[in-house]
Amino acid sequence: MRALVLTLLLLLLMLPMTVVPAVAAGPAEACARARESYQGLLKAPEKMRYRDQWERVIDRCLMVARKYPGTPEGAEALLLAGKAWQGLYGVSRVAEDAHQAVTVYLRLPDEYPGSPLADDALLAAAGIEETALKDRAAAWGLYHDTLERYPHGDQVTAARTRRDALARFAPSPPASVLAPAKAAPAVPGKPVKRQALTDIRFWSNPGYTRVVLYLTSRVEYAAIFLPAEKGSDNNPRLYFDIGAAVPAPGVAEITPVGDGLLKQIRTGRPEPGKVRVVLDLVSFRDYKIIPLDDPFRIVIDIAGADTPELKSNNPQLTATPSPGDGIGQVLDAVPADKPLAVQLPNGHAGVLRRIVVDAGHGGKDPGAIGPHGAREKDVALALAREVGKQLEEELGCEVILTRNSDVFLPLEERTGIANKVGADLFISIHANASPKGNVYGTETYYLNFSKNDQAVAVAARENGTSLKQVGDLELILFDLMANAKINESSRLAAEIQRALVEGLDRNYSAVRDLGVRQGPFYVLLGATMPSVLVETAFISHTREEARLQNPAFRAKAAEAIVRGVRSYAAVPKVIAAQ
Repeated sequence: MRALVLTLLLLLLMLPMTVVPAVAAGPAEACARARESYQGLLKAPEKMRYRDQWERVIDRCLMVARKYPGTPEGAEALLLAGKAWQGLYGVSRVAEDAHQAVTVYLRLPDEYPGSPLADDALLAAAGIEETALKDRAAAWGLYHDTLERYPHGDQVTAARTRRDALARFAPSPPASVLAPAKAAPAVPGKPVKRQALTDIRFWSNPGYTRVVLYLTSRVEYAAIFLPAEKGSDNNPRLYFDIGAAVPAPGVAEITPVGDGLLKQIRTGRPEPGKVRVVLDLVSFRDYKIIPLDDPFRIVIDIAGADTPELKSNNPQLTATPSPGDGIGQVLDAVPADKPLAVQLPNGHAGVLRRIVVDAGHGGKDPGAIGPHGAREKDVALALAREVGKQLEEELGCEVILTRNSDVFLPLEERTGIANKVGADLFISIHANASPKGNVYGTETYYLNFSKNDQAVAVAARENGTSLKQVGDLELILFDLMANAKINESSRLAAEIQRALVEGLDRNYSAVRDLGVRQGPFYVLLGATMPSVLVETAFISHTREEARLQNPAFRAKAAEAIVRGVRSYAAVPKVIAAQ
């Protein structure tokens, strides 16, 4: 007993010695570790191929910047984080990674204007705008800013050379969200470059309305909410001031809505070089904004105070469909004597009136590419057509494809059409991919915020965005899912996943069940019906790439998905009408 007590006392005496070094570690040591992690990644080409390796370095650098603000180490950590984002872009070629690099670089001169690294960060940001993002106007502005703010810095010669080379480009303002709009600085004798508001669309759904503003490229804008004025007839309004932009020809000054929540959308020019879009509201509780890229658009979801009922059950397009518009083609093909009525299932077993099947990607978005050149957009469309055909034959329900050809369809429009036509289910078809060519299997997702790194990585790839942006969805996701019927979506996903694995396993070898997962997928946001995303197989795996291109495999996979839908519908009261 005495020996045990002496041992414990010795351990207690040793504890401060083991704790003190960690506590004593200051900014210099923390920055050194961040620098070592960055340099270590650059020396490991096999690790540089993977996004999570870069993001670990970025997180470590930003942690130093957060923990030691105002120190030289904090400034260096920001520069390293910018370099890491730039390095990640060099591997991924995802534009958002380049934008993230610019954002971090520009924090350095703003937060550390006296740092000797500030002009290095400005010059690096300008180089990304010029070469990676091809925004030479923004690049000109940053080169000019480098010269104006740091005329005696060591980057003067490089900045002046590039600024003079781009003198014919007028600078446009850098991208920001919910920031006051500012006019772009003018170059004498040169017109200021203006972006264009090209289209406005909306979708009316029970309880909320989605409005999407389409622009030619990233812009600076401000969102302002004006509550109803007491004692007047003025309803609440939400308006957007978009700087350095003009409305394109064909954009209506007034777009009537009249769905019980939104009265109309007005477009005007309150002053030269600015566009204002005003949403005249009838009922209002809250709103969320989701900026999306490629093309740049501002997605606004407005929730009503009293969940108003829609005034019309006959869906109508709210904007003239453009050539190649998948939704326009779908609705134009509907016979005039058989309008698509918005209706929910009545809860009886087996009653599924209308299902929307979404073929992932399309047009300029090829999705993942297999080792032998197969494109995700092609196999997803072929499989979606097969699923649609078998659903109609086996279940006798109406099936609508979000796209039936190789056209680009923004993610928010896919559930928008499903909500508009009152679909009972929404099924998005995809092919998975992994940087590791030996990964294979089948998995099915439903909408939720997931801390699982693998699920978030898949969502980032399908969303065409960064892992950080996927994480930012946490703040908006649950409000948007108020009517998304998460429990029903998880049950639908489970039935489809089980049927897929069992059906394929009977006909093919090496079928791996990766299970049902949750993920923050843009394509499922805002759906008012049970909705899932099916990753049928890995197009990045040689064997599964060949299978996805095989019509017999697609037929078996479609048969299994239909069997899963049938099992889901067989349970009484699958959906309670609201």
